[in-house]
Amino acid sequence: MPLAIRIFLVALLLAAPAANGDGKVEGQGSAKRFVSFRYGFSMSVPRGWTASTALDTPVYFFASSSQSFVQDSIPQGGAVIAVESHDATSGLGGAARTPREWAAAEARAVASGTPIIEGFDMPRESRTSGGVESSYDEEALSPDERAKHCVAVFWEFGGELFAARLRFNAGDSVGPEVTKVFLLTVRSVRPFEKGPI
Repeated sequence: MPLAIRIFLVALLLAAPAANGDGKVEGQGSAKRFVSFRYGFSMSVPRGWTASTALDTPVYFFASSSQSFVQDSIPQGGAVIAVESHDATSGLGGAARTPREWAAAEARAVASGTPIIEGFDMPRESRTSGGVESSYDEEALSPDERAKHCVAVFWEFGGELFAARLRFNAGDSVGPEVTKVFLLTVRSVRPFEKGPI
């Protein structure tokens, strides 16, 4: 994703954390879930993370109370989880037809090395298929920018492709903890059936 788009997206999400997108947060505590009405799935909201409903897919922010997100800058000890549908993708990943193709196209475009793409098991009740995972450092685009580490999971759900990405500052000690939370969160995807109106 180009830097200008990333900056716009983060600014939008931070400016409107309670906006009415096509998503909603339901429940409380460990039962809190982001519901995407557009795509028909829900995903748990990690405890201690802030959820934005400005989009129709989940975006979660994590930082200590003394830290804040400024444009595309992730504070030390912070992290972002963002889920994207393939229909919102452009560039190399836009031509992908499978989760593995999308993961490979993205890795070629933004990774500072050649990441390994491996299978990712999702629970049967998620009704997802084709899950793959990759992990890589993203190149810093300017001397002022900190390099980011990205853990990405791609899957198919309801005939659509999705990607969830965890980003944090490369080398940050919070990495193992937020990666564990991320992988559990991705595995929490469940179909959401709309009731009668």
